[in-house]
Amino acid sequence: MRKTMVLTLLAATSFGLVTVGQAHAATASYTTTFKYVDATTNKTLKTVKTTGSKNKTYTYKPVAIKYYATPAKLSYKVTKASTITLKVKATYRKATIKYVDRYNNATIKTATTKMVPVGKTASFTPVSVSGYKVTSTATKKLANVKLDSTVTFAYDKLFKLTQNMVAMDTKKSLGTSSQTVKRGQTVTLTPKSVADYVTPPVQKVQVNKDTTATFNYQRLYNVTINSVGSDGVKLGSVKQTVQQGQTVTATPKNYAGYATPTSQKVTPTKDMTVTVTYPKFYTVNVVEKAADGTVLATRSLQGQAGQSVKVTPESHEGYVAPKDQTVNQATTVAFIYQIDRTYQDDAYNKLIASTDNQEQSKLALAAYKADYTQATTLASYQAAQQVMSTMTLKSLGGHAMRIVDSYNSNDIIAGKKMGASDITMADGSNDVYIAYFASGDYDWVVDQTTKQAGWIKQSLLTTDGVGMRDGDAYTYKVEKKSDLTGSYVYVGNDVTGTLDSYTIQYGINGNYDDAVVKLTFNKDVNVPVKAGDFTMEKASLFVGDSDNPIMADSQATDWTNQQVYSVTFSISADDADELIEYGGYVGYGSVSDLGEKPHAFNLPGENSGDYSTSV
Repeated sequence: MRKTMVLTLLAATSFGLVTVGQAHAATASYTTTFKYVDATTNKTLKTVKTTGSKNKTYTYKPVAIKYYATPAKLSYKVTKASTITLKVKATYRKATIKYVDRYNNATIKTATTKMVPVGKTASFTPVSVSGYKVTSTATKKLANVKLDSTVTFAYDKLFKLTQNMVAMDTKKSLGTSSQTVKRGQTVTLTPKSVADYVTPPVQKVQVNKDTTATFNYQRLYNVTINSVGSDGVKLGSVKQTVQQGQTVTATPKNYAGYATPTSQKVTPTKDMTVTVTYPKFYTVNVVEKAADGTVLATRSLQGQAGQSVKVTPESHEGYVAPKDQTVNQATTVAFIYQIDRTYQDDAYNKLIASTDNQEQSKLALAAYKADYTQATTLASYQAAQQVMSTMTLKSLGGHAMRIVDSYNSNDIIAGKKMGASDITMADGSNDVYIAYFASGDYDWVVDQTTKQAGWIKQSLLTTDGVGMRDGDAYTYKVEKKSDLTGSYVYVGNDVTGTLDSYTIQYGINGNYDDAVVKLTFNKDVNVPVKAGDFTMEKASLFVGDSDNPIMADSQATDWTNQQVYSVTFSISADDADELIEYGGYVGYGSVSDLGEKPHAFNLPGENSGDYSTSV
């Protein structure tokens, strides 16, 4: 390393040198270089060169450097070419202020500088830059400045965002507005309201350059709907707005006294008026009811003034619709509906035609026919028709029979028709009844003496102890012997009752060759009879020759608790003829430990002499 010489200058020169003494002889000269160095950064600030004679001593006065402290004078001796370093202290430091784009760090304004005293604090504020907005307006500070420094302010580029409102009907602008927006910023644009236009929706726009956002405004047209009566009366007016390109349905309102016209569809291209004409009308009220007063339906019609209205009755099942009516003013039209009886006799006629004895079948069905022919309501008519259509008549061939009721009285219970309330059918002691038809659980029975007829439930019928029969065209014969009425019946030596009737019936159990002999008794209530004392189960019928009689055993149960009881004997029709002609007797009773003996009950014939009872 080169040594630095420190010399003491004795005389000053134009370069800050001072010489001492005067040389008369030529001497060697050397260059001395003074190097000014920043005492903090060692940066060379300046160099000064001077020439001096060898071995001479000089005084050097340092030059002043701006923003640095000037050192004191110094002395040096020239011995050879040398460099003397002067470390100077800065009194100020340079602060550089930069202005850059925050997006790309590009310089947007020429940097400026400011000298700041060393050791002090300096403050800096941003300046305005055209087309930019500083990111932060805060003041920046440099505290205890020792070195040159740089202060940087960042700016955001500003772009123009234009909002353009365009009318779609004229394609002309309705107005514009603009604002400056930082680069990259997303802006929500809310369109303004413009009279007679639909305000478009909000837009969000991200700005990275000058941008125009266009808002399209659809035109709103004013549509006025005037309602006018056909008689010129102004009924009302309604206004509404319709967007350009859309169709609106003009629905007329209802006005009393006028017919409401149909709706109209309108696609306006400008403000417009629609006139709807209402025909003047009158109201016709329609009442549809059955002949019994039942209301079937109600409705109303409208007729235009000056014109007639044809009122047609509606169809109602089960009824005959009346004729149309024509009216030309406000009124009430009443339609009276009659029950449709077009096919009312079909089921009846079919049922009559299915029988041989049609006269009797007509009598048997007379009450049923009256049910539907005299029905005043549709429900009762249909119910009667249902009964007739499901009814059957089964021919019994005209069976003749002796009938008593279930209580063994002399009357039978009959109804006008099946299922109806029972009535009493008087029974003469010698009457003959004929059952003509069976239908379900009932028989149609006619008293041949009184000609009284009725439907009798089969469970109430008996033919002297024998049930009803089915058969084809049987002729029954009944022989009633009343001569023996009142004859005594014995148990032992006691009279226990009297004979009530003695009857011979033919055609039993559907067989013409069969017959039944039936004896009916009335018990004497004053004579106590214990169970088992007397039973007709032990009775026997003897017919004809006493040496070789025809015999039949009785068909009877214990009669102890019976007031009226009967006993029957089944024989052939031929034996019945013989019994009628020649007579016979009934043996009954028994020989017991009490000494009782059997009894005999004579049945005299037409050719056997006096009728009597023997014991």
